[in-house]
Amino acid sequence: MIKKILVAYDSGKKSLKALEIATEIAKNCNAEIYIFTSVKMPEIVSSVAGHDMLRDLEEKSFDYFKSELEEAEEKIRKEGVQVQHVIVQDSPGAAIVRFAEKEKIDLIAMGSRNRGLIEGLILGLGSVSNYVIQNARCPVLITKD
Repeated sequence: MIKKILVAYDSGKKSLKALEIATEIAKNCNAEIYIFTSVKMPEIVSSVAGHDMLRDLEEKSFDYFKSELEEAEEKIRKEGVQVQHVIVQDSPGAAIVRFAEKEKIDLIAMGSRNRGLIEGLILGLGSVSNYVIQNARCPVLITKD
């Protein structure tokens, strides 16, 4: 039975779709939603930004997501679903998996990234959704456009 749903949120269209689907599932299962995001800057940004600039970027990201997640919470509460948001400053994939284990999450919902092979090779970035699929101990729902 699904009682706790974690939605990995990055403000993109696919994560909004994941949030919509999770809300419908939560209504049907009387489940609680955790809207989860990470404000840690990617390594490529960390390598070119100074310490003060990096801290400023992370603070601005935190403020942006806090506002956006509070707005999303309000909409979901109007649907009759219990919801709370979680903002961390950690590597997104690992943070999602750790939080899911700690909170005994029953389902993780997230958008696919669709990052191309060339982009991944050039930037040296892995896929958060792929990491979560490979490492989570609960089912993972991946949304597309």
